[in-house]
Amino acid sequence: MILILSNPGDLHARHIASKVKLKGRDVACVSRADFGKNASLVFSPNVPNGRIALHDGTTIASQDVSAVWFRRPGIVSVDPAMTDELDRSFAENEWNHALDSFFTTTFQRQVSPLLKQRAATKPLQLSLASRVGLRVPQTLITSCAEEALAFVAEHRGAVVHKAMSAPRHAFIDTRAWDSEATLHAADLSMCPTILQERIVGPADVRATMIGSQIFSACIHTSQGRAEIDSRLDPDAPFTAYQLPASVEAGLLSLMNELGLVFGTIDLKIAASGEHVFLEINPQGQFLYVEIQTGLPISDALVEYLAAD
Repeated sequence: MILILSNPGDLHARHIASKVKLKGRDVACVSRADFGKNASLVFSPNVPNGRIALHDGTTIASQDVSAVWFRRPGIVSVDPAMTDELDRSFAENEWNHALDSFFTTTFQRQVSPLLKQRAATKPLQLSLASRVGLRVPQTLITSCAEEALAFVAEHRGAVVHKAMSAPRHAFIDTRAWDSEATLHAADLSMCPTILQERIVGPADVRATMIGSQIFSACIHTSQGRAEIDSRLDPDAPFTAYQLPASVEAGLLSLMNELGLVFGTIDLKIAASGEHVFLEINPQGQFLYVEIQTGLPISDALVEYLAAD
């Protein structure tokens, strides 16, 4: 059996599950939200093995699972009968410790386990990317308004700012630093942010990595409408793209350093033609790239999960 950890509404999980079934393999989708009230867990970490029982009566034993894809595992849903906020927080933490340990220690073949994903923070990505020879933007992470404004002045205003993580309640895009950002610079004291030199160029690259395979798409932003964040521009055309060998080698080294076997990587093609690394998302979307370009990303992921 192949296990996919994701919420029921995730189109990527459902799509890959359907393709796994077409190969004649058993597959199950499980979310953290299944636990806390309905589903149960039995786990012996010293062996290690265990099993989970879902609310519909399905039982999944660890020894029957050949591979796990840590897609978007969801959030534990604690029994509403537990009304005390501190008790609920404690129970959620206990569930998370138990589930994370079970899923990351009892299965041999894993696609980007959660502990590796959490370690792959944007600051660490940038540091390691530079170390393996990839070009990265000049970057400042700060909660100090004075330092932020000095960085903006140093780059003559050609700066973007973005979050280090993705909140559950909102979508935060990458934005150009402008007069409104300057006006609210003092708010940085409440929450640090990433500032980077703005890389100007004709296109972005979205590279999806599965094991040692790299599927790259060029997003022709110069023909679109979004100046900064290509995710906001459905009109920019996509084409399949071949990254330079040196860039591919750098990305493979970076993934190895991070301990990841899956990730969607964003790069910018500068006006000089240089490829500039921006970030990796271990839970990134890829279906829209596959639809636009015909790249066989889903097939490659299914083959990786189903490999003996």
